[in-house]
Amino acid sequence: MDLYEAIAKRRTIRGFTKPASEEALRRIIMAGAMAASPLNLQPWEFIMVDDPKRIEQIAEHKYRQNQKLFPGPTAMAQKNAYKNCSVVAVCYKKGYGTRWAAWMCIQNMYLAATAEGLGIVPSELWGKDQVEVEKLLGLSGDYKLAAVVLVGRQKGYPKVPKVKRRPEWSWLHRNQFGTKP
Repeated sequence: MDLYEAIAKRRTIRGFTKPASEEALRRIIMAGAMAASPLNLQPWEFIMVDDPKRIEQIAEHKYRQNQKLFPGPTAMAQKNAYKNCSVVAVCYKKGYGTRWAAWMCIQNMYLAATAEGLGIVPSELWGKDQVEVEKLLGLSGDYKLAAVVLVGRQKGYPKVPKVKRRPEWSWLHRNQFGTKP
């Protein structure tokens, strides 16, 4: 699959039928590790989480966090996304520009997962739940969790939903907002 096709086909998937193979997961992580970073610091670290108990604990933190924002079925759906998938924590060393570098890394992982025919979704944590998951993962004080990335065969695969996009170039301006090229 070429890059532009992967960009067009990329979808955020929240339901999986089976995890990625370790070989595919390693290729996806390698794509992430090739992302741009300030001064080529490559501030990322990846933790492949395959211990079911640990995955359940992370999912529970995501659920508790989301209960505050989206009580009910939405919070439970986010927790259930952790089932039947591969789980990778994407972490970054604290420093200038390193958080955005981690998210560029995750974008590369999105495209690689799409090229592998797999679904992917980042699961972001914040506040107390993020701190607890960082402890659970054994992160040192120099590192932060960017997101927990879930990868696997999507439910209903290879169904690709039709996405209504804004008209091409409707979002492009020249020199200042509101001036069309």
